[in-house]
Amino acid sequence: MGAIYDAEQEQYILAEKVRLGKLNIQNEDMVHKTISFSISEWALVQQIVNKNKLKNLTQGMRFCIWNTAIEEGLETG
Repeated sequence: MGAIYDAEQEQYILAEKVRLGKLNIQNEDMVHKTISFSISEWALVQQIVNKNKLKNLTQGMRFCIWNTAIEEGLETG
């Protein structure tokens, strides 16, 4: 039996969960770290934010992390 959603639909669903704060994340302490990226890398994250209609770079990073984790089989979303 095939997948219910194709990859593009799965990404849209993930973006919606990120936008609405509905990821299955247990209450965890937030950690503030400094991240050093090149301007090009930040621009790519900003493009992901815009494409998926996310609110800010934090949501963009969260989307990237979760999307990769799902693709790698580390998380189910």
